[in-house]
Amino acid sequence: MSQVDDAAHLFNGGKSCSQAVFAAFAPSLGVNQDQALRLASGFGGGMRIGGACGAATGAVLALSLRYGGDGSAGSREMIAAAVERFYARFVDEVGATDCPAILGCDFRTEQGKAVMEEQGLRESICLEAVRAAASILAEMLDLDSL
Repeated sequence: MSQVDDAAHLFNGGKSCSQAVFAAFAPSLGVNQDQALRLASGFGGGMRIGGACGAATGAVLALSLRYGGDGSAGSREMIAAAVERFYARFVDEVGATDCPAILGCDFRTEQGKAVMEEQGLRESICLEAVRAAASILAEMLDLDSL
């Protein structure tokens, strides 16, 4: 199973968007899946407040494992460039970086929750955001070259 498929499987199995993306890649970057699920748990649902898409933040966690560093200027530049490349592609594919803009509703409200459920947005739009984030991440990490 590819890491993109693994992310989709984790998401369909009830993991958050952030957990699904990060946990699909973390083992190949030196973090076991249980740790990855715990580390990413606060980022799902736009950091639980409808902010930055959890699928994207899960990808940024993985990028940080690969390209992050000690805080020196060089390491900050490297991770900044990787995150900028990721987000540019993510916006091209998904259309936005925050949950309400991606979903077309605010799931924190009763009306938004109803729209999410009635239209099956988790199973459609959120799943596609997970797949897009994982696909972009797979290309960027090129784990075969590790």
